[in-house]
Amino acid sequence: MILLAMLSVIAACSSPEPASTEVEAVASYDCGRIQGPLSTNSFYEDNPTYTDPVDDSASWTMSTPEAQYMDSSRLERASTALADLPYSWSFLVVRNGALVFERYYHGSAKNQSNNVHSASKSIWGAAIGIAIDQGRIDGADATIASVLPSRYDAAMNPETKTIKVRDLLTMTSGSRWTENTTETQLQHTPDWVAATLRLPRAATPGAVFNYSTGDSHLSSAVLTEATRTTACEFVHENLLAPMGVVAERWGRDPQGYFSGGYNFYATPRELAKFGLLYLDDGRWNGRQLVPADWVAASMADQVDAGAPFSYGYDFWLRDIAGHHVAMAWGFGGQMIYIVEDLDLVVVMTTNTRDFDQDSFTGLSVIEDDVLPAAG
Repeated sequence: MILLAMLSVIAACSSPEPASTEVEAVASYDCGRIQGPLSTNSFYEDNPTYTDPVDDSASWTMSTPEAQYMDSSRLERASTALADLPYSWSFLVVRNGALVFERYYHGSAKNQSNNVHSASKSIWGAAIGIAIDQGRIDGADATIASVLPSRYDAAMNPETKTIKVRDLLTMTSGSRWTENTTETQLQHTPDWVAATLRLPRAATPGAVFNYSTGDSHLSSAVLTEATRTTACEFVHENLLAPMGVVAERWGRDPQGYFSGGYNFYATPRELAKFGLLYLDDGRWNGRQLVPADWVAASMADQVDAGAPFSYGYDFWLRDIAGHHVAMAWGFGGQMIYIVEDLDLVVVMTTNTRDFDQDSFTGLSVIEDDVLPAAG
């Protein structure tokens, strides 16, 4: 079922957008190595740490904060605050396409790849946009019933069959889902997609925001069936590998569908590259990977997510100190912050291998130090 691909195509670029100063090769990847075993009784993994064997330093423009009009003393203050937290692992700041600040804590390092949890949902939203642009999915308003295989027909009631792809991206499927509870009910069923489709209706599809990893995982099945390949193959070929990004591990469900927005492992620098991609309207080294209109829609208010947040296409959104901030937000504080008007990307990651906490978001660090450091 799993197709193996090894890509070594060289992508030409005419300018160092957004971060590279050299021609960057499309990364080679092996989904047979990346894929985890078929899960049987655990929705979420135990969060081991992997090592990225590739040093991507040559693909980065390095700079001092001051050279990019940032106050290094404010960034150092932020770093000190993060270092005092026992679960902090990384803090990266990218301004004007240059990596101006990079710190790792408590034994972490730039080549350590960890579970970024729901921060990967934003990557997932980008992949859906690419599939729509390629005509693999018939637009964001296509119903999931029109894409999923017929074996799932019996699991869907008439209202479930009206759920649109857009509803999965905006967490408005209307399924009765309680995050961090419903998963434990599903994980012992033989087919997680079918079990999610069978959930009772709590609202009309498209009407009410309710954060749901179930919605995100349904989109994995949708993408897989629409593209007739695995999510690992499609996402790497069309999105990650052209940026020099390769996941070290990616979980799978009992049917072999790759985890949709969870159990995805990447380094902090790889998260920063994804932030830069969206900061540059979906372009990487001059190549349009994600349609610009999809990037704009992803980071625009699509649904009220409860003050002060709104939600786009798999992005959390809010205003901080007068700046519109788009956030990829994962359990425990796996964060990508994109601040368009300041040409700024910030990444923070934490240790969920040894700590079980979900209170850290880094928002106070952003508001108190990082944004003031950028002027």
